[in-house]
This record gives sequence, C-alpha cells and structure tokens, in this order.
Amino acid sequence: MESLTFFDDVFPAEFCRWLLEDSRANLARGRGFSRSNHHWDPVIVRASQPVLVRDYEPELARLILAKLRDRGVVDDLDYIVMNYAWSRLSYIPWHNDAKHCTAITIFLNPQWDRDWGGLFLYRDGEESGFRGIEPRFNTGLRNDGNLEHATTPVAIDAPEPRFTLQLFKTRD
Repeated sequence: MESLTFFDDVFPAEFCRWLLEDSRANLARGRGFSRSNHHWDPVIVRASQPVLVRDYEPELARLILAKLRDRGVVDDLDYIVMNYAWSRLSYIPWHNDAKHCTAITIFLNPQWDRDWGGLFLYRDGEESGFRGIEPRFNTGLRNDGNLEHATTPVAIDAPEPRFTLQLFKTRD
C-alpha cells in the first residue's frame, strides 16, 4: 500500500542548520559530493542538470539515524544516508523508488521560495489530482510503499542549490 507521512521539526533546529552549513561548506570546497544523478538510470535523469550526491561518513550517518529514530521517523538504522545538492534546472521525473521499501527526504534550506521550483509532487490515488509539497526547512516526508512522485526543476534564479537529506531502505 502506498503511504506518505509528513514530519515537521525533524531535527533540533540547531542540528538541521549545522547539516545545511556542512552541505554548503562541502560543496564550496569541492569535497564529499563525489557523484551525481548522471550515474542513475537514464529514465530517471532525462534532461536534468546535475544533482550532486554525497554519502555521509558512517559516524555522521549513525548520528543522523539515531536522531531520526528518536523522533519516530525511522524504526531502525538500516538506511543509506546521503546529502543531495539540487543545482539549477535539476529535477527528477515521475518514478516510484521501486528498489527501495522506504525513501525519506528532509529539506535543509532555511528559506525556499516556491518560485525557485524543487517542489515535491505526488498523486494520492488514481482519482485524486496532483499534490505538491514546498521545500520547508527541517521538514521531511517518508514514502513507504513506492508512491509515484517527482520534483519540479529548480529555477534558474534560485540563489543556491536545494539541499536535502535522502535516506533509502533497500529491499532484502
């Protein structure tokens, strides 16, 4: 069954700000973001500009997961934990994360105008219309059950990348 759960104040605000600053610093120094969406299936990449991907060091990944478990976002620590920097004109087309049983997105930017794009889109059932979620600081969503979703392109005038935490629990 498809299921989407929303979370406000996922982390203590100070920790979420630290994660954002860590993302910005690693991007500015050219460190950590070792690959991009161009290693993904071409059906998922399409014409997107780069989404830079960084794997968190194991110690930081464990800390993030422990905080998410304490908050009730995850039940266990068996997740891949990554940091994405969504560049201008990057997006992801409609897909369902079929190889994962759970996918989690946490938005890090403290300010994000909806005109800058990067909206999370989904459809809650065949009869319903499309719904969209604006990226909001320290909010998250958990996709259990492979709900089909997409993101709109980040606008050319966005002042910085759209930074997110991405967590995936792979099927056994």
